[in-house]
Amino acid sequence: MGSVVLRDVVKTWGAMQALNGISLQAEDGELVALLGPSGCGKSTTLRLIAGLEMPDAGTIHIGQRDVTYQPPAQRGVAMVFQSYALFPHLTVAENIEFGLKVRNVPAPERARRLADAAELLGLGAYLNRRPAQMSGGQRQRVALGRAIVAQASVCLMDEPLSNLDAQLRQQMRADIRALQQRLGMTMVYVTHDQTEAMTMADKVVLMRSGNIEQMGTPAELYESPANTFVAGFIGSPPMNLLPAHEGRQLGIRPEHIRLGSVQEGLAATLQSIEYLGAESLLNCRLEQEGNVIVRLPGRVSYAVGDQVGLVWQCEDAHYFDAASGKAIV
Repeated sequence: MGSVVLRDVVKTWGAMQALNGISLQAEDGELVALLGPSGCGKSTTLRLIAGLEMPDAGTIHIGQRDVTYQPPAQRGVAMVFQSYALFPHLTVAENIEFGLKVRNVPAPERARRLADAAELLGLGAYLNRRPAQMSGGQRQRVALGRAIVAQASVCLMDEPLSNLDAQLRQQMRADIRALQQRLGMTMVYVTHDQTEAMTMADKVVLMRSGNIEQMGTPAELYESPANTFVAGFIGSPPMNLLPAHEGRQLGIRPEHIRLGSVQEGLAATLQSIEYLGAESLLNCRLEQEGNVIVRLPGRVSYAVGDQVGLVWQCEDAHYFDAASGKAIV
């Protein structure tokens, strides 16, 4: 079994508390994305699972084994790094086989695993090339190949697509997700890119300052944010958070707002329009204070300076406690 379970894990760096007793679980065959801003603790969490760092408190289980203080080699995990971590002087085949040679896997078995991984990743024609002769996407496939031949039940990925351009990232997102599902591999995936987390993951763990703000499916985080941090982080553009009134703060997604007359809705002035082809983003300045982003399909006929009314359905509104920021259910 390839489940990963953290219970009450604490990690400090000197006087700084990197993780504040977090608990999370990746079920067998599940892709879990650790998401959050820089310094939130997601990479520290991954390194603790890998055994590259040891916790100050709490436990880590992989499958049925307590691996809290076991070295990396005994944990049965594979890891894919942001920098690919390929040996420049070795061929693709030699890079993929490297870990198997270190573990003294017999040559026939190495050859079989290499052939299987090359076919799965479309690397058959590149096995004799060196990393410098390959594109960023191809090098990332080589790094994935090394993880696949290890036949580990758990794969840890640390921002693997951050060095790729936008178009290639989109393709690699689909490829990694398809590969993970085909192999039935448990994957813990660190990213600061919410698009990666929302499109790839079965479960998203959103972190801030060493704490887990919310854990759930992408739909749960988007449709039912636990607090104003989640509401303001998830979504592009994120949820609009209007000024607090009577101890409550109103949140509304940009796509849930329509424009009407000033008499019909919340009065605002149109400040800018971003036409993106399939949609337009309208930045509206409220009469009192603050701005609201409205997402409308296609091209719009409004102009900068227009006076409009912002209208939404009651069931689309979210309310948060103004003091704590927590969602009011």
